[in-house]
Amino acid sequence: MPTTMLASASDVLPSSPNIEDILSLKRLDPGGNKLISRFAPGVLVKFGSDHDAEVRALQFVHGRLSVRTPRVLHHAPFTNVVVDPWHWEEGVWYFIMEECPGVPLDTVINGMSSTELGHIADQLLVILRQMHSYTSTTLGAVTGGPYNNRNMPYPWNPPHAFSSIKEYLDYYRDIFLEFCGPEYENELFSVFPTEGEVYLTHGDLLPHNILVDGSRITAIVDWETAGYYPEFWEYCRMHDPGWMTPAWGRVLARIFPGPRREKEIRAVSRILRDLHCNNPYVG
Repeated sequence: MPTTMLASASDVLPSSPNIEDILSLKRLDPGGNKLISRFAPGVLVKFGSDHDAEVRALQFVHGRLSVRTPRVLHHAPFTNVVVDPWHWEEGVWYFIMEECPGVPLDTVINGMSSTELGHIADQLLVILRQMHSYTSTTLGAVTGGPYNNRNMPYPWNPPHAFSSIKEYLDYYRDIFLEFCGPEYENELFSVFPTEGEVYLTHGDLLPHNILVDGSRITAIVDWETAGYYPEFWEYCRMHDPGWMTPAWGRVLARIFPGPRREKEIRAVSRILRDLHCNNPYVG
């Protein structure tokens, strides 16, 4: 896969930074759950957890889509091991990337006209079609290996990529049987098809990760959950009830005409909520 860089590490860094250097930087969003700071003009650093999967995803998508994505300039070394959340500094604990232009769509979407919302939807449809041109016979990371993100978080990281949607869903079922009864587990997972297409998926393609200038999409950011997923995953994540507003709903209705798949949407939302609430490593 292409790994072309804008610059070498020496163009951005006087030397590889240590944890104290990074933690001393002012966070862009002190109240948010992402640890991101400005390292230099036009250059951001993301840190504080194992970013192995996101770095590899950004390296994969860069230049493959018509929309801009952050280019990785430098990162902590790959370790090729699963890192538990309490020892994040042993993994790819930081990476440095380009700062993309634009403002998050969620900050301006509610003031947009119908024409502007339609323009947003049409651009997203093109981006999704481009992403869907990248298919896979297995479900997992962009590298072909297993998922390594919060959708199947530590300690439930899968040992390998899945060979089918059924195997993927069965793995989820086994996780849920650790902390809930079989009736609830079956209620959640029986709504999903066990066959279908597997596409390159962003996994969090919501207004806060879509940067815009007016109604022009300037970049898609935050690729930490990207990978190859069943068709329903991106659809349901884009319909996340927590991000639903009338304006975003109009964008989605143009991208996905037809009845809204409420059972699948609610199930994915509950899956992610329950994984978070029952994870012993979430403080």
